[in-house]
Amino acid sequence: MENILDTLNQNQREAATTIDQHVRIVAGAGSGKTRVLMARIAYLIEEIGIFPNRIMAITFTNKATNEMKDRLHALVGEAAQRVRISTIHALCVRILREDGEVLGYPKGFTIFDTDDQKQVLRPIYKSLEIDQKNHPMPKVLSYISANKSAHVDPEQAKNLAMGPDQQLHAKIYRRYEEKRKEMMAMDFDDLLVEAQRLLRDSLPVREKWQKRLDYIHVDEFQDVDPVQYSIVRMLTGKDTILCVVGDPDQTIYTWRGASVDIILKFNQDFPASKTIILNQNYRSTKPILDASNALITHNKNRIKKDLYTNIESGKKLVIKACMQEEEEALFIARSIAEHKKSGLDLKDMAILYRSNYSSRMFERVLRKVSIPYVIYGGIRFYERQEIKDALSYLKLCTLPTEEDPKQLSLDLAVLRVINQPKRSIGAKSVETIREQAEMRGINMLEVLRDPQGLSAAIVKKCKGFVELIDRVRAHRDDYSLEDYLEYVLTESGYIAMLEEEKEEERLANLSELKADIALSLIETPDLTLEEYLQNIALFTDKTEEDKKSHVSLMTVHAAKGLEYDIVYLVNFNESIFPSARAIQDGGNNGLEEERRLAYVAMTRARKELFISYNSDYSYMLGSHKTPSRFLMEIPKDCVEQPEKPKTAVSSVAHTPASSNVAVSSGNKKAKYKKGDLVIHAVYGEGVVLKVEGNVVNVAFAHGIGVKKLNALHPSLKKG
Repeated sequence: MENILDTLNQNQREAATTIDQHVRIVAGAGSGKTRVLMARIAYLIEEIGIFPNRIMAITFTNKATNEMKDRLHALVGEAAQRVRISTIHALCVRILREDGEVLGYPKGFTIFDTDDQKQVLRPIYKSLEIDQKNHPMPKVLSYISANKSAHVDPEQAKNLAMGPDQQLHAKIYRRYEEKRKEMMAMDFDDLLVEAQRLLRDSLPVREKWQKRLDYIHVDEFQDVDPVQYSIVRMLTGKDTILCVVGDPDQTIYTWRGASVDIILKFNQDFPASKTIILNQNYRSTKPILDASNALITHNKNRIKKDLYTNIESGKKLVIKACMQEEEEALFIARSIAEHKKSGLDLKDMAILYRSNYSSRMFERVLRKVSIPYVIYGGIRFYERQEIKDALSYLKLCTLPTEEDPKQLSLDLAVLRVINQPKRSIGAKSVETIREQAEMRGINMLEVLRDPQGLSAAIVKKCKGFVELIDRVRAHRDDYSLEDYLEYVLTESGYIAMLEEEKEEERLANLSELKADIALSLIETPDLTLEEYLQNIALFTDKTEEDKKSHVSLMTVHAAKGLEYDIVYLVNFNESIFPSARAIQDGGNNGLEEERRLAYVAMTRARKELFISYNSDYSYMLGSHKTPSRFLMEIPKDCVEQPEKPKTAVSSVAHTPASSNVAVSSGNKKAKYKKGDLVIHAVYGEGVVLKVEGNVVNVAFAHGIGVKKLNALHPSLKKG
């Protein structure tokens, strides 16, 4: 035991050996909190003589639980198996298995996982004739979960329901609960809520569990919600010592119930407690820590601490101001390639962004330059539901080709969007239409013009769908390609559907798709709808990824708990980071959480941190982007050659076009002539074949072929 304590710094050692009063350990990013927690438990067992089974440690993920068990086993051997280390849900299962009969549950009650919940919902959907596309099960389960966590029963949910969708969801909730209780089962939310109810309402059960425990430890305490905290408090008897470990500066999950006030006000709930701050960081270099510290000090609602490190000073932060989105992505791609060339593994690099829609441009560029990547904890941009739906609508507006004169390829698009938004054309009717198309040798869209064997009401709906497609198809030449996307999705009712459901992230993704089309038009001014869809197919190809190392792309939320040698924090623009919602809500709470999120992002970096932004036009914001206000909170002496923010005034970035042509670039003229050698940022070396105004035809090697490009675009330069 002496050895493990000798490896701790002064504050860590104090946290591990303060065992006679409640303790709040405020553990900064990279300060070795898990090591301290395990040293504390080992100290209790080996030095103080506490029986292992009278020590509890609560975590919030199975991964963290297993890591704790492995670390503790390395310290105390077999005794580690008797320490009560588990997730909060596993703890609640044990309490309910043992004493749930008080609430009427058998000891062998069933636990529903997500698949089990869906199995329960399927017959409910069928009996209520609900279309899963219009009411996705994950969304309904999220609704049920939110109500349970808020202690809202089905009857209360019915009374609170606003609009037909919520009324239907409340009805599903009631049927779901009836079936669950009939099966004597609990889902994950029930485990918490029912364990809380049991401990609250049964004094004998509560006292029994309190008397079993001498020490309780709670990891990641900044992420607990009120229900979880209530359970912990009720387990803490008058003779039990509670030790909580967390960092209020990393509270980034308030949107799912976590409350930063729980850790901030811990000393009010437990007046005799002691607060110990772990502020030595073992992860990041001094410039990264200094910048992170300076940023987070602008938050008022926090416990003051300044992280420091003994790691030798490393490279300063790089803040890159870019004109276009593509320029930003190319800068990152070049930096990744340079780091790889210097010997760094791709797995040690990560691109972090505030919201999922920001992945689009980086995926596009990384794919083009053959840098393998994975979306960590998310879905690739072009594989997201709303993107596939939008592309399906565009597919239905394409013209026949020699390869597909009957346009049989339209069938997949019809199947995808015929009920998006809902048109009440049931699954049986759709199957009948599909069978007719196969039998008659025509595509499903043609069958919908005159479907056979269906009721008059369904026939009317089918013809209405075809009339919609014919109407928007007739206006193809009236819009630029990116504006045509918006026109089609507006006419179809798809945009209105997402707005009604307040699907802000999905709407943002569609704005990104519009920006993607606009960029494609800059690269290829005479691009057709058909050609664009063919190009997109390259991004959605399901060919097996190679087994090489990958760069990780993820949201900052997904990056919590991870660390990388090189971190690229991208799209660091106002109304993106901080988010527009946080700014619009007013007050400091939203902005403080956004700042905590930025702090978490910055402290993921071990050796180098790059922060980039661009002043391109944003279809989501309806204006050119500006730098994040948080950049002003990063000290200049932490930054390598800080650049002045670039504005959209001097930008040649794309702006909303009114026709399907390249964006105007004033009176500038192409500087190329036939035969010139050129270098493109993505395609590499090429030869100019023809110049027509500001459009150049360039032949590229390596199977890329001839491309029509905007001669004024910054991605093209003379060789």
